Amino acid sequence: MPRILVIGGSDSSGGAGVFADVKTCHDLGCEVSVAVTAVTAQNARKHYHSHVLPKQTLQSQLFALSDSRIDAVKIGMLPNLESIEVVRDFLLAHPFGSVVLDPVFASSSGGSLSTEEGIASLDNRLFPYVSLVTPNLFEATRLVKQAGLKADSQAELASSCLELGAIAALVKGGHYSGEECTDLLATDEEKTFTFSRKRIPGGSKVRGTGCRLATAIACFQAKGHELKDSVGLACEYLSGYISAQVDVPKTFANPFVIPRSPKKIKD
Repeated sequence: MPRILVIGGSDSSGGAGVFADVKTCHDLGCEVSVAVTAVTAQNARKHYHSHVLPKQTLQSQLFALSDSRIDAVKIGMLPNLESIEVVRDFLLAHPFGSVVLDPVFASSSGGSLSTEEGIASLDNRLFPYVSLVTPNLFEATRLVKQAGLKADSQAELASSCLELGAIAALVKGGHYSGEECTDLLATDEEKTFTFSRKRIPGGSKVRGTGCRLATAIACFQAKGHELKDSVGLACEYLSGYISAQVDVPKTFANPFVIPRSPKKIKD
Protein backbone atom coordinates (compact mmCIF):
# COMPACT_ATOMS: atom_id res chain seq x y z
CA MET A 1 0.00 0.00 0.00
CA PRO A 2 1.50 3.40 -0.97
CA ARG A 3 2.51 5.75 1.84
CA ILE A 4 2.01 9.51 1.58
CA LEU A 5 3.80 12.06 3.75
CA VAL A 6 1.59 15.08 4.40
CA ILE A 7 3.17 18.27 5.75
CA GLY A 8 0.91 21.08 6.90
CA GLY A 9 -1.20 22.67 9.61
CA SER A 10 -3.94 21.13 11.70
CA ASP A 11 -7.51 22.46 11.66
CA SER A 12 -9.42 22.06 14.92
CA SER A 13 -12.71 21.67 13.03
CA GLY A 14 -11.31 18.79 10.96
CA GLY A 15 -12.49 20.44 7.76
CA ALA A 16 -9.11 21.19 6.22
CA GLY A 17 -5.38 20.81 6.72
CA VAL A 18 -3.67 17.57 7.66
CA PHE A 19 -6.89 16.01 9.01
CA ALA A 20 -8.48 16.39 5.57
CA ASP A 21 -5.28 15.02 4.01
CA VAL A 22 -5.36 11.92 6.21
CA LYS A 23 -9.01 11.26 5.39
CA THR A 24 -8.28 11.57 1.66
CA CYS A 25 -5.37 9.14 1.89
CA HIS A 26 -7.57 6.61 3.66
CA ASP A 27 -10.35 7.08 1.10
CA LEU A 28 -7.90 6.31 -1.68
CA GLY A 29 -6.30 3.31 -0.03
CA CYS A 30 -3.00 4.90 1.02
CA GLU A 31 -1.16 4.87 4.31
CA VAL A 32 -0.10 8.24 5.66
CA SER A 33 2.59 9.88 7.78
CA VAL A 34 2.19 13.42 9.11
CA ALA A 35 4.47 16.34 9.96
CA VAL A 36 2.58 19.27 11.52
CA THR A 37 3.79 22.82 10.88
CA ALA A 38 1.19 24.74 12.89
CA VAL A 39 -1.88 24.21 15.07
CA THR A 40 -4.89 26.34 14.15
CA ALA A 41 -8.12 27.04 16.02
CA GLN A 42 -10.91 27.60 13.50
CA ASN A 43 -14.30 26.48 12.27
CA ALA A 44 -16.40 27.12 9.19
CA ARG A 45 -17.23 30.63 10.38
CA LYS A 46 -14.01 32.04 11.81
CA HIS A 47 -10.27 31.58 12.22
CA TYR A 48 -9.41 32.25 15.86
CA HIS A 49 -5.73 31.53 16.32
CA SER A 50 -2.64 29.87 14.83
CA HIS A 51 0.31 28.53 16.78
CA VAL A 52 3.41 27.96 14.67
CA LEU A 53 5.44 24.99 15.86
CA PRO A 54 9.12 25.70 16.59
CA LYS A 55 11.62 25.00 13.85
CA GLN A 56 13.20 22.18 15.85
CA THR A 57 9.84 20.46 16.30
CA LEU A 58 9.22 20.38 12.56
CA GLN A 59 12.78 19.23 11.91
CA SER A 60 12.39 16.44 14.47
CA GLN A 61 9.14 15.21 12.93
CA LEU A 62 10.73 15.00 9.49
CA PHE A 63 13.90 13.40 10.88
CA ALA A 64 11.79 10.73 12.57
CA LEU A 65 10.31 9.87 9.17
CA SER A 66 13.55 10.00 7.20
CA ASP A 67 14.04 6.23 7.34
CA SER A 68 10.44 5.43 6.37
CA ARG A 69 9.33 4.43 2.89
CA ILE A 70 7.54 7.42 1.38
CA ASP A 71 6.02 7.17 -2.10
CA ALA A 72 4.81 10.77 -2.46
CA VAL A 73 4.71 14.01 -0.48
CA LYS A 74 1.95 16.58 -0.15
CA ILE A 75 2.79 19.98 1.35
CA GLY A 76 0.17 22.39 2.63
CA MET A 77 0.42 25.18 5.21
CA LEU A 78 3.95 26.54 5.65
CA PRO A 79 3.45 29.39 8.13
CA ASN A 80 6.79 31.19 7.83
CA LEU A 81 10.20 31.33 6.17
CA GLU A 82 11.75 28.94 8.70
CA SER A 83 9.24 26.19 7.94
CA ILE A 84 9.80 26.62 4.21
CA GLU A 85 13.54 26.26 4.64
CA VAL A 86 13.17 23.17 6.86
CA VAL A 87 10.97 21.47 4.27
CA ARG A 88 13.29 22.49 1.44
CA ASP A 89 16.29 21.00 3.24
CA PHE A 90 14.33 17.78 3.86
CA LEU A 91 13.46 17.49 0.16
CA LEU A 92 17.07 18.11 -0.83
CA ALA A 93 18.27 15.37 1.50
CA HIS A 94 15.55 12.91 0.51
CA PRO A 95 14.53 13.25 -3.17
CA PHE A 96 11.02 11.99 -3.91
CA GLY A 97 9.43 11.24 -7.27
CA SER A 98 6.23 13.13 -6.51
CA VAL A 99 5.97 16.24 -4.34
CA VAL A 100 2.74 18.27 -4.55
CA LEU A 101 2.72 21.76 -3.04
CA ASP A 102 -0.62 23.41 -2.30
CA PRO A 103 0.36 26.99 -1.40
CA VAL A 104 -1.92 28.02 1.46
CA PHE A 105 -1.96 31.73 2.30
CA ALA A 106 -5.28 32.13 4.12
CA SER A 107 -8.00 30.07 5.74
CA SER A 108 -11.38 29.85 4.03
CA SER A 109 -12.79 31.07 7.35
CA GLY A 110 -10.78 34.27 7.14
CA GLY A 111 -7.41 34.01 8.87
CA SER A 112 -3.89 34.51 7.51
CA LEU A 113 -1.89 31.27 7.51
CA SER A 114 1.52 32.47 6.30
CA THR A 115 3.77 35.47 6.80
CA GLU A 116 4.48 37.95 4.02
CA GLU A 117 8.14 36.90 4.12
CA GLY A 118 7.16 33.25 3.73
CA ILE A 119 4.86 33.88 0.78
CA ALA A 120 7.50 36.00 -0.96
CA SER A 121 10.09 33.24 -0.65
CA LEU A 122 8.04 30.30 -1.91
CA ASP A 123 9.00 30.56 -5.56
CA ASN A 124 12.79 30.66 -5.22
CA ARG A 125 13.12 28.54 -2.07
CA LEU A 126 10.64 25.72 -2.73
CA PHE A 127 9.16 25.71 -6.25
CA PRO A 128 12.23 24.11 -7.89
CA TYR A 129 12.11 21.17 -5.47
CA VAL A 130 8.49 20.10 -5.97
CA SER A 131 6.94 18.35 -8.94
CA LEU A 132 3.60 20.23 -8.93
CA VAL A 133 2.14 23.42 -7.41
CA THR A 134 -1.65 23.76 -7.12
CA PRO A 135 -2.61 27.41 -6.44
CA ASN A 136 -6.13 28.74 -6.77
CA LEU A 137 -6.86 31.95 -8.68
CA PHE A 138 -5.99 34.29 -5.80
CA GLU A 139 -2.85 32.42 -4.76
CA ALA A 140 -1.53 32.24 -8.32
CA THR A 141 -2.26 35.92 -8.90
CA ARG A 142 -0.42 36.91 -5.74
CA LEU A 143 2.61 34.78 -6.54
CA VAL A 144 2.84 36.18 -10.05
CA LYS A 145 2.33 39.83 -9.09
CA GLN A 146 4.88 39.78 -6.28
CA ALA A 147 7.43 38.54 -8.81
CA GLY A 148 6.66 41.49 -11.09
CA LEU A 149 5.05 39.37 -13.79
CA LYS A 150 1.77 40.09 -15.55
CA ALA A 151 -0.86 37.45 -16.21
CA ASP A 152 -4.50 38.06 -17.06
CA SER A 153 -5.80 34.61 -17.95
CA GLN A 154 -5.73 31.23 -16.23
CA ALA A 155 -3.29 29.93 -18.84
CA GLU A 156 -0.99 32.92 -18.34
CA LEU A 157 -1.05 32.40 -14.58
CA ALA A 158 -0.04 28.76 -14.99
CA SER A 159 2.72 29.70 -17.43
CA SER A 160 3.99 32.38 -15.06
CA CYS A 161 4.18 29.84 -12.23
CA LEU A 162 6.52 27.84 -14.45
CA GLU A 163 8.64 30.97 -14.95
CA LEU A 164 8.89 31.18 -11.16
CA GLY A 165 10.55 27.77 -11.07
CA ALA A 166 7.70 25.29 -10.88
CA ILE A 167 8.07 22.08 -12.89
CA ALA A 168 4.30 21.88 -13.34
CA ALA A 169 1.43 24.10 -12.19
CA LEU A 170 -2.26 23.37 -11.76
CA VAL A 171 -4.24 26.61 -11.50
CA LYS A 172 -7.58 25.66 -10.00
CA GLY A 173 -10.81 27.08 -11.37
CA GLY A 174 -13.04 27.05 -8.32
CA HIS A 175 -12.99 30.84 -7.91
CA TYR A 176 -13.76 31.60 -11.55
CA SER A 177 -17.36 32.16 -12.65
CA GLY A 178 -19.44 30.08 -15.02
CA GLU A 179 -21.44 26.87 -15.05
CA GLU A 180 -18.30 24.79 -15.43
CA CYS A 181 -15.28 24.58 -13.17
CA THR A 182 -12.05 24.18 -15.13
CA ASP A 183 -8.62 23.44 -13.71
CA LEU A 184 -5.66 24.08 -16.00
CA LEU A 185 -2.41 22.10 -15.85
CA ALA A 186 0.78 23.44 -17.45
CA THR A 187 4.07 21.52 -17.55
CA ASP A 188 7.66 22.46 -18.28
CA GLU A 189 7.33 20.47 -21.50
CA GLU A 190 5.14 23.32 -22.78
CA LYS A 191 2.03 21.18 -22.60
CA THR A 192 -1.31 22.29 -21.16
CA PHE A 193 -4.33 20.23 -20.18
CA THR A 194 -7.77 21.27 -18.94
CA PHE A 195 -10.05 19.38 -16.59
CA SER A 196 -13.64 20.60 -16.70
CA ARG A 197 -16.68 19.51 -14.72
CA LYS A 198 -20.08 20.97 -14.01
CA ARG A 199 -20.01 23.39 -11.10
CA ILE A 200 -21.80 21.98 -8.06
CA PRO A 201 -24.26 24.43 -6.43
CA GLY A 202 -23.01 25.23 -2.94
CA GLY A 203 -19.67 23.58 -3.60
CA SER A 204 -17.69 26.75 -2.88
CA LYS A 205 -18.84 26.55 0.75
CA VAL A 206 -17.18 23.17 1.29
CA ARG A 207 -13.93 23.60 3.20
CA GLY A 208 -10.63 21.89 2.53
CA THR A 209 -11.20 21.14 -1.15
CA GLY A 210 -7.75 22.39 -2.14
CA CYS A 211 -6.14 20.20 0.52
CA ARG A 212 -8.02 17.14 -0.67
CA LEU A 213 -7.32 17.73 -4.36
CA ALA A 214 -3.57 18.08 -3.86
CA THR A 215 -3.46 15.04 -1.58
CA ALA A 216 -5.48 12.97 -4.03
CA ILE A 217 -3.03 13.86 -6.82
CA ALA A 218 -0.16 12.67 -4.63
CA CYS A 219 -2.04 9.44 -3.87
CA PHE A 220 -2.67 8.62 -7.53
CA GLN A 221 0.93 9.41 -8.44
CA ALA A 222 2.12 7.14 -5.63
CA LYS A 223 0.02 4.40 -7.22
CA GLY A 224 1.95 4.79 -10.47
CA HIS A 225 -0.28 7.09 -12.53
CA GLU A 226 1.24 9.79 -14.72
CA LEU A 227 0.73 13.40 -13.66
CA LYS A 228 -2.04 14.20 -16.16
CA ASP A 229 -4.01 11.09 -15.26
CA SER A 230 -3.46 11.69 -11.55
CA VAL A 231 -4.93 15.18 -11.84
CA GLY A 232 -7.95 13.88 -13.77
CA LEU A 233 -8.63 11.11 -11.25
CA ALA A 234 -8.16 13.53 -8.33
CA CYS A 235 -10.69 15.93 -9.88
CA GLU A 236 -13.19 13.09 -10.12
CA TYR A 237 -12.57 12.15 -6.49
CA LEU A 238 -13.04 15.75 -5.36
CA SER A 239 -16.29 16.13 -7.30
CA GLY A 240 -17.62 13.07 -5.52
CA TYR A 241 -16.57 14.43 -2.16
CA ILE A 242 -18.17 17.85 -2.77
CA SER A 243 -21.38 16.25 -4.05
CA ALA A 244 -21.67 14.20 -0.88
CA GLN A 245 -21.06 17.25 1.33
CA VAL A 246 -23.74 19.44 -0.26
CA ASP A 247 -26.30 16.63 -0.57
CA VAL A 248 -26.67 16.71 -4.33
CA PRO A 249 -30.22 15.37 -4.95
CA LYS A 250 -29.25 12.11 -6.61
CA THR A 251 -27.78 8.82 -5.56
CA PHE A 252 -24.03 9.24 -5.60
CA ALA A 253 -21.36 6.65 -4.87
CA ASN A 254 -17.80 7.88 -5.02
CA PRO A 255 -15.93 5.10 -6.83
CA PHE A 256 -12.65 6.13 -5.20
CA VAL A 257 -13.77 5.77 -1.60
CA ILE A 258 -12.62 2.46 -0.16
CA PRO A 259 -15.55 0.67 1.54
CA ARG A 260 -14.83 -0.14 5.16
CA SER A 261 -16.43 -2.96 7.10
CA PRO A 262 -17.95 -1.88 10.42
CA LYS A 263 -16.11 -3.11 13.46
CA LYS A 264 -17.74 -6.01 15.21
CA ILE A 265 -18.98 -5.15 18.65
CA LYS A 266 -18.52 -7.84 21.23
CA ASP A 267 -21.54 -8.78 23.29
